Amino acid sequence: MTIERIVDVPVNRRIFLDLPPELPIGKVKISIFPLAEKPKADIAFLSMRGSCKGLDTMDAYFARKRADMAHEDRKEKKS
Repeated sequence: MTIERIVDVPVNRRIFLDLPPELPIGKVKISIFPLAEKPKADIAFLSMRGSCKGLDTMDAYFARKRADMAHEDRKEKKS
């Protein structure tokens, strides 16, 4: 005999079982298999999707940084 039920585990993680009378008395094996649920999407995170559209790429940022550093080096050499 196999009995399957899907139950919600409460915060205190205690589950009480009422077994049917036709279940034979004696030793039984109880197995618990958590259901693999997909994590719920974070709506705040999803709302940021596309918010950086049109902004510089990392390559453009690093190119500007290198140009700024080269400019600073030239200024230092002149001093």
